[in-house]
Parts: sequence; structure tokens; C-alpha cells
Amino acid sequence: MKAVVFDTFGGPEVLRYADMPDPVAGPGDVVVDVRFTALNHVDIDIREGVSRFDFEMPHILGLECAGVVSSVGEGVESPKVGDRVAVSYIRTCGYCEWCKRGQDNLCENRRLYGEHIRGAYAEKLLTPANHCLPLPDGLSFADAAASLTAFGTAYHALIPRGGLKLGETVLIHSIGSGVASAALQICKAAGATVIGTASQDSTLERARSDGADHVINYKTSPDLYAEILDATGGRGVDLVFDVVGGEAFGKSMHVMRPYARLISIGAHAGEVVPFDIIEFFRRHISYISSHTQTRDEMTNVLRLVANGTFSPRVHAVYPLAEAAKAQEELVARRHYGKILLDVGGE
Repeated sequence: MKAVVFDTFGGPEVLRYADMPDPVAGPGDVVVDVRFTALNHVDIDIREGVSRFDFEMPHILGLECAGVVSSVGEGVESPKVGDRVAVSYIRTCGYCEWCKRGQDNLCENRRLYGEHIRGAYAEKLLTPANHCLPLPDGLSFADAAASLTAFGTAYHALIPRGGLKLGETVLIHSIGSGVASAALQICKAAGATVIGTASQDSTLERARSDGADHVINYKTSPDLYAEILDATGGRGVDLVFDVVGGEAFGKSMHVMRPYARLISIGAHAGEVVPFDIIEFFRRHISYISSHTQTRDEMTNVLRLVANGTFSPRVHAVYPLAEAAKAQEELVARRHYGKILLDVGGE
């Protein structure tokens, strides 16, 4: 099979389009012929060697994908060859405490595709059969691949973790990212007011067209947090959806009202963050962390995208062989929504 691999850390130039052995389905496994895979910022962290994940070289990136089952191993009754599926990118054990509780995203033995084990920047992916999620009728491979991480992560953070309520005001930093643009749709469906920040006016216009109530360019704003506070009439926000960390983490407290929640799902602008703990406890601010989503939530996301409740935003599609160019576009932060790799087409 063809795959995009790397065997040393560095910039996009370390990615190679190469031949790799075809995976073989063992007992309980299936092989999926990948049609589309989606980029995530963690791909960049892994390629640069700052991800803190252990894996073997040469490595294949790629968390989320959708495709067609091409072979099945012994004992597999479902899915069948020819079935259209997405792949749950969290490989879980099924028997630990968290798996038994239905919180399999916290599996004690979890391994993520593209992070710990070889992923979906490839023509074929080996996976346990029970990690295949049937695609609803009418849902394209591209939309499925673009939805799993973005909508699944945003839903898990905002609803079960964040307790988003009707009428609340939500601040979404870096609103052009895949997960943040998905969070915008979820917030509006829940009846929330959304304030979005980004560094590109074109990104902010896309967010406004998707329902953002207030948008602010943090690069050109003379006082970003004063503008955010002004957008709330001085009241402050109820919830901060933070995908960046860094300075934004601490400064967001200045626009949070008492009993507000700060939900952290990423730290690409800085993993060690400054903040004033006095502000946290005096105003009863809650810090909530959230990571990935459960397999059941992934299944629900596919259903909601298929029925039109949500619609993934796709910024660009590149052929698999141009994965390096696709990553350059991701790093440039010009995108709104997801960037995809076309591996086998629709």
C-alpha cells in the first residue's frame, strides 16, 4: 500500500510518500480501505517530536478516517466486506473499569491511531472489527472523516463535561479550527450566544455566516478582552471553549462572570499557562478538562451529520501524496474547518 510516513522528526519535508506492507486482518480484526482521512493539529506535534507519545518509526499519522471494509479476520461477523464505515480512532481494551462504564475514551489501555500506533495517512488501516462505526445512508466518506474529532470532541466538552445551557454566552478562541468551528454549530443549536476570536478576517466572516453573534480579530484588536467584555454588555461570559492554552488561558478569566466554566481541550499555543488562582476561587470559576469522546458519542455525531443537524466545514482537500502541503496549510492557520486527504475518493 501507499502511505505517508516519517522516520525522523522535523518539518513537513520529513514526510515521505512511500510503499508500506499491506496490513493483514488477524482474528477479530478488519482491514479498511481508506477513502478520506482528516488532519488534526496533533499531527504537527507528533511530526515535530513534541507530542509526548511513544511510537515506532517509521510512523504513519492520521487519527480519523472513513472507508470500505476490504477484508475480515477469523471470527468477524460484522462488519462485512464492502461495508461503509468510519473508524473509532481510540483503540480500547473493552475490559477495564472505564470501558465497562461506557467511558471508553478514558480506557486504561487506550492507543490512538496516528499517535501511539500507525494511522490513516495510508491506503489501508488495520483495526478491531468492533471499532468500525457504520456510516448512515447518505453520509459521504469526506463528511464522516471531517466529523469524528471535530464534532465528537466539541460535543463531549460542551455538553456532558461543560453542561452548556440555553441562553448562555460562550467565548470560542481560534474559532476557525476544526473543533472550534464544530463547537460553534453545537452552541448555536443549544441556544447559546457565541463570541469568536481568530487572526484572519476571512475566518471571522465564515464564523459569522455560521451563526457567531460577535467576532473579533485578536491581532488587530486594540484591547481584545475589553471588546469581549463589551460584547456581553459588561456581564462576562458563562463558558470559555479553549483550544489553544497559552496566554489565552489566563487572560480569559478577565471576561468570565462568577460561576463561569473554562473548558480546556488543547494547548497548541502553550502547554504551561499563567493564571491568577485568586481570581479563580474568589469568583467560583470552574476549570474543566476534556479529551476526545466516547465511541457512542462518535456514533451519535455521524447520525447528526447524516440527518443535517450539523455540517462539517471542509477548508481544503489534498491528495494523499501531498500530505506535506496539507500540513503547511494547517500550520498557516488560514483555514476554517477541516483539511482532508483524499486517499481513495468517494
